Amino acid sequence: MSVVQRFTALAFFTLGMIASPAWAQQSDDIVMTSHHINPVRNARTPWDEVQNCLRDPACAAAVNGISAQIGIPANAIRLVSAGAAFTAQAAGEETRYTIPALSGRKVCRVQIRTTSVVPATGNRASLFSRNATPATVAIYTWTPRRGIGGGRSWYDGKVFVTHVKDSLADDYAKSGKCTVHAGQPSAYACRGASGVNHGLAACGGKDL
Repeated sequence: MSVVQRFTALAFFTLGMIASPAWAQQSDDIVMTSHHINPVRNARTPWDEVQNCLRDPACAAAVNGISAQIGIPANAIRLVSAGAAFTAQAAGEETRYTIPALSGRKVCRVQIRTTSVVPATGNRASLFSRNATPATVAIYTWTPRRGIGGGRSWYDGKVFVTHVKDSLADDYAKSGKCTVHAGQPSAYACRGASGVNHGLAACGGKDL
C-alpha cells in the first residue's frame, strides 16, 4: 500500500487578547492544530478526534504549555473545531506525514505527546522523527514488520502545531515566542518507549 489516508483532528485554538499593550493580540493571531499520528489503528472521524482531544490530558497540557510560552492566559483560549484529513505516504515500514502551515500563517512551535510505542526497546524499536520549518512540519515514522507471532508495531501520539500570522512571525521569532525559524530547520527524533534505543532517546513529551 503506497498511499493511505490518515485522518487528523484539526482543532483551532484561538488565543485571546492579553493585558500587556505591547503584545495586545487579536483573537486569531495564534491558532493551534492537533494531529493524531498512528500508522496502525483505524482512523477516527475528525469529530470523534476533536472530542477525544478535548477530554485528553495531553491536549489540555499542550494548550496550557503554549499559553505559558506565548504569554497568554490559559483561560483566554477559545476552541474552534473543524474536521480535516491529510494524506500520509506509506511505503513498507515507513510512513511520511506533512502538516503545512495554515494559509496566511507560519509554523511557530511544535509540541509532541507520545502515547505508546511498540516495539518499545532495542535496535528495532519504532522510530518517530519530526522536522519543522515556518512553512511545514514533516513527520516520519518507522514501525518494523515483526515475525509470525510477534504482533503489530506502531507509534501512537499527538502533535500540536502552533501557527502565527505572517505579519507577526518576525516579531514572535525575535522575542523567542516562536522557536521555528527560517533557515534553521527544527529537528527531533526518538525511538522506543524507554531508555536509549539504537542511539536515540525514548519518545515522550517534547516541546520544540
